Amino acid sequence: MGGKVAVVTGASSGIGEATARVLSARGASVVLAARAEEKLGFLAREISAAGGRAVVVKTDVADRESVKGMVERAVGEFGSVDVLVNNAGLGLSGRVAELRPDDMRYVFDVNLLGPLNCVQEALPHMPRGGRIINVSSVVGKRAIPKVGGYCATKFALNALSDALRVEVADRGITVTSVYPGTTRTSFRDNSRRTKSEKRGWRPKGVPPEAVAEKIAGAAEKGGRDVYVTLTDRIFVAGTSLAPGLTDLVLHRFWAKD
Repeated sequence: MGGKVAVVTGASSGIGEATARVLSARGASVVLAARAEEKLGFLAREISAAGGRAVVVKTDVADRESVKGMVERAVGEFGSVDVLVNNAGLGLSGRVAELRPDDMRYVFDVNLLGPLNCVQEALPHMPRGGRIINVSSVVGKRAIPKVGGYCATKFALNALSDALRVEVADRGITVTSVYPGTTRTSFRDNSRRTKSEKRGWRPKGVPPEAVAEKIAGAAEKGGRDVYVTLTDRIFVAGTSLAPGLTDLVLHRFWAKD
């Protein structure tokens, strides 16, 4: 990653923060993008103290002008965008029958239009060998009860990634979809809730650093689909092979109050 420039959205916490650290440790100059500017500042100073290069840009990915300014700053500081990690995202819980349209629109703005804004602004500055990494989720492969709205945004992001992957192949740019399962971050605390839903049983999950290592691997080598754990991969494969059985299991452990 030496000499490469990586933009990481949602870099103020969780997976994004861990990814910025790993990419910097591997030699990349990192552009830290998120709305929480103060947290980004702490991370940038940490990276600089370790000998890395980091630039903080307060960014709202749902705002096209904000994204444009972020990319312009990245190019002005470092000359290009070699790696784009679309990690910024927002959760949404609630039964489908009770979801508020305004919440759905906003979460789609962040989780789908946010990556679209970043891709469209970054692509003109991305050289051959560039990497676009979209952080999806295993629930973007199989929706589960009480988070159907959130799952829908990740399904849509997967569709965008699949089309883009083919469209930019001739430019030598790769598009990787990363599918974390449960991750031990504060993501749920920042999610929008329709009511005080109980989500049911959840696996313990992995630390954000585990996801960050997978993202960094994709930044170096490309690839199409990346799963964080074998369990995540088995979950997706199993739900594809036995969707009816999956419905029964989900009803038993998740759907009931």
